[in-house]
Amino acid sequence: MKFSKKFLLIPILAVAIIVGYLYLKKENVTVTERISPNGEAVVLVHEQKSTVENEFPLTMNEGDVQQAIHKMSHQKVLASQKWGAVPLTPERVKRLIQVVEANKKHYKNADLYLGILEKWDKGDFDNVVQAHNTIWDLQGGSIGKAYEKASPEEEMKFIEENFHVKQ
Repeated sequence: MKFSKKFLLIPILAVAIIVGYLYLKKENVTVTERISPNGEAVVLVHEQKSTVENEFPLTMNEGDVQQAIHKMSHQKVLASQKWGAVPLTPERVKRLIQVVEANKKHYKNADLYLGILEKWDKGDFDNVVQAHNTIWDLQGGSIGKAYEKASPEEEMKFIEENFHVKQ
């Protein structure tokens, strides 16, 4: 049986396409570290190009707001399983506050979201495990309950694995 080089080309191209997709799918971010109001080191992620108004339109439904908060919290918590990641950036937090404020009359849990987001907006992430688990409960979570706040090193590992970090 004669083996053609053309047969090798197909799997190589398939792998290249998959790797390229996974690379391009990641968000581009920069990372800095600062001290929180309570004296702890906090990792801050900033976007290279702000697209939050398109990503989070004022017409977002409540489930999408929950999902955004949930995926952003993954950056700062430890859990046995995490599905999805959205960089927790000041731009996204501020925009979600605007979205929730604009829809306060229509969202059943608007005060909960604002309580979480307003703390995050001030750089206070002490509530991140509780915030993750509360949203996770609202979404009917059964696997992946957060059990601890990530250390700055654990958070950086998550960021490097899920986002393109620009220096």
